[in-house]
Amino acid sequence: MNHLKVLKRALEITWRYRALWVFGVLVALTTSRGGNGGQFSYGGDGDGGGLPFPGKFSIPEIPPQVVGALVAIGVGLICAALIFSIVALVLRYLAETALIRMVNDHEETGEKRGVRWGFRQGWSRAAWRLFLIDLIIGLPVAVVFILLFLLALAPLLLWTTGSKAAGIIGTVTTVGMVIPLVLLGIVVSAVLSLLTHFFRRACVLERAGVIEAIRQGYGVVRRHLKDVGVMWLIMIGLSMAWALVMIPVMITLVLLGLALGGLPALLVGGLASLTFEGAVPWIVGAVVGLPIFILVVVVPGLFLGGLAEVFRSSVWTLTYREVRALEEGESEAKALPGPAAADLA
Repeated sequence: MNHLKVLKRALEITWRYRALWVFGVLVALTTSRGGNGGQFSYGGDGDGGGLPFPGKFSIPEIPPQVVGALVAIGVGLICAALIFSIVALVLRYLAETALIRMVNDHEETGEKRGVRWGFRQGWSRAAWRLFLIDLIIGLPVAVVFILLFLLALAPLLLWTTGSKAAGIIGTVTTVGMVIPLVLLGIVVSAVLSLLTHFFRRACVLERAGVIEAIRQGYGVVRRHLKDVGVMWLIMIGLSMAWALVMIPVMITLVLLGLALGGLPALLVGGLASLTFEGAVPWIVGAVVGLPIFILVVVVPGLFLGGLAEVFRSSVWTLTYREVRALEEGESEAKALPGPAAADLA
């Protein structure tokens, strides 16, 4: 297998097949871990500069209407978060399915389909099966590792005996068990990450069921472990290089966002302070500056992340096609008579 050829072809597809960018951005957006959020605290002085009765504190009575409104807002936020999570989950698997099918179709026909065609390809049973594959693999592994970590933490209960020596022994035992578990978790995560690429492509491209896709994907990796392993190592190296490149890029974007968003925010906030007091000028300034900051920082970062997702998906789709083509070539060679097989080789 020519790994360099696959990488060049994936890079070419990523750059020239622009309809894929939409689905790459969707994958980058819906597979992000964590998020940036702000925490704020508030406080103030009483009318008399302090508590009128030192050592005493009375909780103010909250009207039932306010309590009901707060509960309704909380329930609404939970429902909104749940709906957003479901929509993000659907879009994630739809986009991943679309990327696989669009790249495969492009290799077979040479055509560049539109975004609408990609959505039609993504909205399919295959997307649902991708979710089930992740669930079948991820849930048992997560449960097993949670139980193992609880078992590793159990020796810490020796501190409850009141014996310092027993507590130290329990701590040392826990550390000795947790470190190998962490290393094992890293290895298992890496192996499953590699296998999942082939599970998904067996499901989408071979139209296999969930269990059959897992079986076929594992078989492809096992039969072509050397080629797949080399590509996996190359992709790890490229991921590390990409992360290093993105550090100065994101720092530059943040500084640019602070400059372009911070200056208008300070200006508007300063003007608002001439009329309002307290936190109002800061809020007004943030309303003006924050959208500019998000536009400058988040949008380019999300776009670059989308390109990386398109390239990654294209590499593994092309790799799957290559190893399957090798298998088909070997099968044809075995089916031919001796001299013809020798000529083909």
